[in-house]
Amino acid sequence: MARKRKISQKQRRFPTFRATVSLGALIPLFSIGIRRKIKGTLTAADGAAAACDGGMADEEAPPRPTASGADRLSALPDGVREHVLSFLPAHEAVRTTVLARSWRDLWRRSPALRITGWGTVAKFPQFVDRLLRLHRSACFHPGGGGGGDPCAAAPAPLDACHFDFDKSDFHGELDTIADEARVNEWIQSALRCRVRVLRFCYARDCEPLDLPDLSLAASMHLTRLELGGVAIFHNLNLSGCPALTDLKMDDCFFFAQEILAPSLKHLTMSSGDFFYDHRVRIRLPSLVSLKLIKCHGWTPFLARMPLLETAVVTHSHDFDDTCSLMSVDGCGDGLCRGCRDYVSHPDRKSCLLLSGLSEATHLELSAPREMVVYIRDLKFAHTFGKLKTLILADWFVAAGLSALIWFLDHSPILEKLTLQISEVHKNTITTEGSCELPASPVASSRLNIVEIKCPEVDGIVIEILKILAASGVPLEKVNIQRSVTGSDCHHIIIFNYQSYGESTVLILNALVSAQSRGKEIQAIYGSIIF
Repeated sequence: MARKRKISQKQRRFPTFRATVSLGALIPLFSIGIRRKIKGTLTAADGAAAACDGGMADEEAPPRPTASGADRLSALPDGVREHVLSFLPAHEAVRTTVLARSWRDLWRRSPALRITGWGTVAKFPQFVDRLLRLHRSACFHPGGGGGGDPCAAAPAPLDACHFDFDKSDFHGELDTIADEARVNEWIQSALRCRVRVLRFCYARDCEPLDLPDLSLAASMHLTRLELGGVAIFHNLNLSGCPALTDLKMDDCFFFAQEILAPSLKHLTMSSGDFFYDHRVRIRLPSLVSLKLIKCHGWTPFLARMPLLETAVVTHSHDFDDTCSLMSVDGCGDGLCRGCRDYVSHPDRKSCLLLSGLSEATHLELSAPREMVVYIRDLKFAHTFGKLKTLILADWFVAAGLSALIWFLDHSPILEKLTLQISEVHKNTITTEGSCELPASPVASSRLNIVEIKCPEVDGIVIEILKILAASGVPLEKVNIQRSVTGSDCHHIIIFNYQSYGESTVLILNALVSAQSRGKEIQAIYGSIIF
C-alpha cells in the first residue's frame, strides 16, 4: 500500500510525463515498426506500384503479429496512424496499403505528404501525379455537394506538402524529370488540396530548375511557402494568398521585376542571385522580419515596410554594387561593377535599401568595404525613429566613417550599437585624423552599450572612439573586443573605460604604435597582456 501511495505522489508531481514520452519518443518507433512490417510483406517497388495501380488486391497479406501475437500498430486509432504516416516519405507511406485492410486508405488522409526522388525516371512522374490525385479525392463531406462520391468531394486538407529532390536522385538523371509544366501542375494540385505549408526544393549544386510560368493561384489556406534551387522569371505576385505569412527562398535565381506579397510577415532569402540587368522591386507592406543573407547580383530595391521590426542584411563579395575606389558619386570607370551607368541610371536618385529598412527596431547591416550602396543611400535615407539595436559590419569604415556619424545622428532612441571589423586592409582604412568629427553631441541619450569587435586595435579604432566621444557617447559605455590568434591560443581582450578612465585613448594609441613596430606590450596601465 505504501508503494502505491509513493507512485501516486510521483504521478501528481509529474502529471504530463507519460503523455510527453508517448508523443515525442514513440512516433519514431512507430515509423520504424511500420517500415519493418512493410519489409516483411512486399518489396518497396511492389508496394508502391500496387498502391498507384489502385490500392490493394482483395487477397491481402495478413497483419504481421508481434512476439505476443498482437498487431499493436494496427490497433492504434486511425488519427494516430495517419499522423505517424505524415513523417514518412510519400512512397513509404503509400506502401502501408499492403499491411491490412485497416491501413488501406490511411495514407490518403495523412496530414502531410513528403515527396522525394524515388523509383525510376520513367515511372516517378506518373507516381506523383496519381499520388496527389488520390489524396485530393480521399476526403469528402457527405451531403456537401459530393453525393457520397469521393471524386466529387471537397479536397482533402493538407497541413504540409514537401517536394525535396537531391542531386543523386535517379542516379544523377534528376534533370530528366524537371518538366516545367508538370512541376507547375504538382504545385497547383497541392494548392487544390488546401495545403498550408508548401515546400519545393530542387537539388543544390546543380543548374536551377527554370519555372518561367510559376503560378501560385489564389489560395485561402497557404500560410508558408518555401522555394529552393529554382529560377523565377515572371513577377512573383502573391496577392491571391491572403493567409500567406512566411516565405523562405534558398539558392533561387530572380529574373523577375517584382516580388509582391501584401500579407507576408516573414521573409528569408539566402544565397539568392538577382539578375544583373535590372533591380528586383520587393514590395511587402506587412513585413515584420526580413533576412537577406549572402545574396548575389544587383542589390534589390526595398519599398517602405511600416511594420518592420527586425532586419538582417548581409552582402557577399559577389554583389555587383561594389567599387574598389569606394566612390560615392561614381568613379567613372565603365568596367566598375558598382559605377557603370551609375550617373545616367534612374536608381542614382533612389534609396535602395535604407528607406525600406527605416522602421526597424533591430537592424544588422553587413557588407564588404567596397559595397557602395549604403554610403550612397545615406543621401536619401530617412531617420530611423524606432531603431534600438544596430549592428554594422565592415562597410561603415568607408568614406571617412560617415555612415557611423549618420546613424548616431539619425537614431534618436538607439540603445545598443555594435561595430564589427573583420579584417584590416591598409588601402581602405581611414587614417587617423581623416574623418570630420561632429560639431556637437548627436548620439541618443539612451545609448548604453557600444561594442567594437576587431582583429587588432589600429588607427581606425582610435577614430571611432573620437567620433563616439564627439557625438556625446561616454567612453565608459564602450567595450573593445580584440580577437587575438596565436599558435596555441585564441582569446579576446576587452578594453573598458571604467578600468582606464580618460587614459583609454592614450593606451590604445600606444598599443597601435607598438603593433606597428612589431612589439608585444605586457603592461600598459595596469597588468594587461596583449
